[in-house]
Amino acid sequence: MERLLEEHFGYLSDRVRLARYRAAIAARVKPGDVVVDVGCGSGVLGLACLEAGAAHLVAIEKGPVIEIARETLARAGFADRCTFVRQRSYRVALDMRADIAICDHVGYFGFDYDLMALLADARGRFLKPEGATIPARLAPTVALVASPRAHAPLEAWRNGEAPDAFGWLADYAANTKYAANLTRDEIVGQPAVLDSVELGADARAFLSWRVELVAGRGATVDGLAGWFDCELAPGVVMTNSPLAADAIRRPQAFLPFPAPVAMKAGERVLLTIAARPHEDLVAWSAIFPDSGRSFSQSTWASLPIGRADVARADPRRRPNIDATGRARALVLALCDGVRTAREIEEAVARQYPRLMPTEAETRLFVAETLARDAS
Repeated sequence: MERLLEEHFGYLSDRVRLARYRAAIAARVKPGDVVVDVGCGSGVLGLACLEAGAAHLVAIEKGPVIEIARETLARAGFADRCTFVRQRSYRVALDMRADIAICDHVGYFGFDYDLMALLADARGRFLKPEGATIPARLAPTVALVASPRAHAPLEAWRNGEAPDAFGWLADYAANTKYAANLTRDEIVGQPAVLDSVELGADARAFLSWRVELVAGRGATVDGLAGWFDCELAPGVVMTNSPLAADAIRRPQAFLPFPAPVAMKAGERVLLTIAARPHEDLVAWSAIFPDSGRSFSQSTWASLPIGRADVARADPRRRPNIDATGRARALVLALCDGVRTAREIEEAVARQYPRLMPTEAETRLFVAETLARDAS
C-alpha cells in the first residue's frame, strides 16, 4: 500500500498534468456525456469529468487502486453516477457506448505503456462513432544525451560497487531502458520527432523509425533520451520534455550506449528505433559515420532467459499441465458457491501435500487463485 500511495500521490500532486487534463476535459466533455476511464487509477480524471458535467463514468482498473477511486468518488457525491469494473480493459464488455474515452497510460517515451493499443481497443468497443479520446495524438521524440548520472546504473556493474563475479551483468544493463529526469543542459543538439500518431486509430503492433541526429556541441554522449508531446485536445498539449518550461513531472526514457561516445560539434549519428509496445520491448541501434562505431541494443537482451523460457515461448510446443496447474484447476473446480475458502484450502493441502508443504503457502496459493479467477 505504501508504494501504491506514493506512486499515485505523484500523479495527484502534479499540478501541470492535472491542469492540462482539466483543460482537455473542459474542451471535450459535454453535460450528459458518458465517459469511460481506461485504467482509472485513483479516479482523478474521472472525477474531473463528472465535475465537468458527465452523466455517467465507467471506471476500469485491474489493480486494487480502484478501491481508492470508488471511495473517493463516493465521498465526492458521485457514487450513483459511477460504474466500477476491476479488470483489464481488454476483457471488459460494456452495455452502453460512451462519448469519451480518457486515460493517462502515457509512458516515459509516450508509446511504452501500450497507450496506442489501449485507446484503439477503447474506440472500437467502447465509444460511439462520433466519440473522442483524451489524449488524441502522440508525438514521440528522441535526442542525444550527455549525462554520466543517467549512465551510472550501467557503470555501477563495472566499477566495483558489485562483486566482480557479477560484472558480466553490465551487458544486460546496457540493454535496459531507464527512467531519467534529465535537464536541458544534458541534451546535445536538436531533438527529432519520430512520429505523429492519432490515438484511437488502428494500433500498430510494431513501430520502427529511422532518424539522423547531429551533435550541437562537442560532448561525450552517453545515450538517447526519449520523451513525448501529447495532444490531449485541440490546443492542449502535455509534455515531459526536459526542454519545456511547463513539463509535467514524468521522467524521460533513457536508452544508454554500451560505452560513452565522444562527439564533435556537427557530427552525425544515424539511429533506428523500433518497439513492440504491447510486449514492452524497445530496440535501438546507432551508427557514427565519422568514427565508424556502431551499437545495436534491445530490451529483449536485458532479460536473463533460460532454455526453459525459450522452449515455453515456442508456439509449436505441445504443453502439458503441471502439478501447479492441476492444483489451480482443483481450486476452481471446487468453487461451487457452497464450499468455503477454508474447505478449498484443506482439499488442496490433502491432494497436493508436496506442492504445498505449509498451511501458509496453501492459503496464499488458494487466495491468489480465487482473487484472479473467482468471484
